[in-house]
Amino acid sequence: MVTIKDIANKAQVSSATVSRVLNNDMTLQVAEETRQRIIEVAKQLDYRKTKSRANKNLEIEAEKKQNIGLVIWGSEQLESSDPYFMFIRQGIGKECAKQGITVDKVMFMDDFDMNIAEELDGLIVIGKVHIDLLRQSTQIPHIVSIDYVLDDEYDSVMFDLRKATRHAMDHLFQLGHQRIGYIGGISYIRTLEGKVYNIDVRQKEYEAIMREKEWFEPAHLFVDDWRTEQGYLLMKKALELDDRPTAFLIGSDPMAIAALKALQESDIKVPDEIAIVSFDDIPLASFVSPPLTTVRVLTEDMGVTAVKLLVDRFNGRDVPLHVTIPTKLIIRESCGTKIES
Repeated sequence: MVTIKDIANKAQVSSATVSRVLNNDMTLQVAEETRQRIIEVAKQLDYRKTKSRANKNLEIEAEKKQNIGLVIWGSEQLESSDPYFMFIRQGIGKECAKQGITVDKVMFMDDFDMNIAEELDGLIVIGKVHIDLLRQSTQIPHIVSIDYVLDDEYDSVMFDLRKATRHAMDHLFQLGHQRIGYIGGISYIRTLEGKVYNIDVRQKEYEAIMREKEWFEPAHLFVDDWRTEQGYLLMKKALELDDRPTAFLIGSDPMAIAALKALQESDIKVPDEIAIVSFDDIPLASFVSPPLTTVRVLTEDMGVTAVKLLVDRFNGRDVPLHVTIPTKLIIRESCGTKIES
């Protein structure tokens, strides 16, 4: 007997969309082309509605349970050391539980299996993974990316790193700083050929801003892996400079907390001698000494939004959406007090 799942697979839509189209649900927002495709596939397969109420209830119940996969850009070790990815995953988990969705597979790119189960209804990708790599690995029609735009045809959830960086730098300028250094990590995209390295947006924007003001000094730029301990090691290198910066923009809170340790060991007072501004606003940021001034990124909300976008796709939305989650600079003691003009 032909089922709604059979029609969904052939029409490349969710089972829920097929059910609502075939039951003439007028509240469903779906492209006419998609509606006609579902009807045509149902005719081709000679689909007949189940007349048994008991069977119909079972079918409806089955349609409510969507199974999705989760692909994470880095390794399990990176996620455990950098809460950024962990909090995104928490948001995904909470919203999936609310929506009655099962996270059937969780895959880290360092151990990525190229054969993703085809029975998944959707996929959420966290981080920079090239679309060609996913297309070779899966035929899943519904994919949402977080922290990276896969392709115009897929939904994405981002925050504006350029704007956030300028906001943080402007605050340091208002405090009177001109010699501002940068500590951060090297970004890369996962591709079919392996890792393709590129300059992180925070670093690019920092350099652009400092060049605009003709204050850029290459010796004040410190970049290595996105690991907590690198914040400590890179700050140690920075302190060897004769003409060291009076402030640092640091790419993540974990790296900034490690950098604070290096400054404390060297008896450098923060913010009196060196001011610090970082990114993420993890819970620990407000408890370190001094508490960190940092760009708050609503990571859990990014995960929640990704799941909502996926559910929209299950319900028939065809138009791709690219959602930008706002950020906010949280001012604490690590950068000092604003200078009055």
